[in-house]
Amino acid sequence: MLDSFAAGGLDKNSLISYLVKGRSLMFLYSLSWIAIFILSISYWFQIWKIHVHKEVRDISLTYNLLLAIGFGILGFTAYDERSLIFFVKQISTTIPVIIIVFQVIYHRDEHWKDTIGKKCEGCSKQLERRWKFCAHCGREAE
Repeated sequence: MLDSFAAGGLDKNSLISYLVKGRSLMFLYSLSWIAIFILSISYWFQIWKIHVHKEVRDISLTYNLLLAIGFGILGFTAYDERSLIFFVKQISTTIPVIIIVFQVIYHRDEHWKDTIGKKCEGCSKQLERRWKFCAHCGREAE
């Protein structure tokens, strides 16, 4: 088979180089789809954590809004460029970030309660075990 390619103007080294490059690109393409899955699933884990704990105190609304806007704009760019993998990546990350934004807004007044946790002497809000200062009033924790 290689001899027939050589007769047609392609040498054996060019064909082998072409096949190796094709396999490398296929491998890279596969890794790209896996990366999209990993990126997306990381956001879905965050959504699940918020759903279970109803705690959004440490999650930045501004950060997630900017992510959603940026991902959304880049989604339109990917659509315009007709890039399937880029478009799927943008959609699979935009949707969960928008959900996180709504969760942060919905649960912003809820706080996780630890029945054995300490309370701040200044504002009577609950302190986490590792805190050296109250996150609500700034008073040093005893």
